[in-house]
Amino acid sequence: MFEEGERRSDSQSGWAFIAAYDGAAAVIDAVLELDPTERYTKTELSDVAGVPLKTLYLDGTLEELVTVGLLEKHGDEGEETVFSVDDGSPVFDAALAFDDAVRDQQSDA
Repeated sequence: MFEEGERRSDSQSGWAFIAAYDGAAAVIDAVLELDPTERYTKTELSDVAGVPLKTLYLDGTLEELVTVGLLEKHGDEGEETVFSVDDGSPVFDAALAFDDAVRDQQSDA
């Protein structure tokens, strides 16, 4: 299908998205455990994910997770930006399904 070392030409794939942002996998893992009714600051998301705030800020991980629909961004001008989990999005559902499938597979092993 692919020669060794080749990538799909579809750079918009979900896996390519995760690979493009240093903290994305850890943030997504953390987001799946958060309460969707709560709002979280960038610092709180950084802490719960175990990813330095500087990393999330510099590469725009949180903004990109808003773009794909995993997080919702809140805050009026002049206020600190906070985020909530968009647990009604197809991206959240897919991430949760993947997480559940891997856990099931590991428990069967």
